[in-house]
Amino acid sequence: MLGSPDNDPPEMDSVSPFDQDQLLAEYADLRHRAAALEEQVPPCLQRISDKLHRIGGETELADHYRSLLVGARSNALVSIENYHEAIPYLQTAETMIAQLTGHAGTPDEAEAPDALLDRLDELIDAAVGMIQVAEQCFADAKAIDPDSVPPSILDDPLHPDI
Repeated sequence: MLGSPDNDPPEMDSVSPFDQDQLLAEYADLRHRAAALEEQVPPCLQRISDKLHRIGGETELADHYRSLLVGARSNALVSIENYHEAIPYLQTAETMIAQLTGHAGTPDEAEAPDALLDRLDELIDAAVGMIQVAEQCFADAKAIDPDSVPPSILDDPLHPDI
């Protein structure tokens, strides 16, 4: 049963289905989220890796924490991979936004803005999925606190003078 309950097809507006202001806001939000990931994930990954390399011994406790940190490191790496994959989409979206905002709108090009908005929507949709995965993986990576590793299973610090 598609459409309304009486099986009439859904009504379509004669205007563009895309709101330029909304798409620009979504793009700005995605750019902000990607920048936050780019700023926060690498230091998190470094903290995890530093602590992971200090876990010594073959005890059950050491193996447990090693396993937790390996999982957290993997999540941080997947996060980085995903937000890096979103960057070309965001760059292309930025180019399209420049075309939209600089578009003269001559009568012969009346459909061009709608086509740009359609493509911009596709780019944003693709980037949203990548950023969401990156954010979830980062949250999973942060859920394991490297400082929770008991000092008793750690080898000497990496930088004893600090």
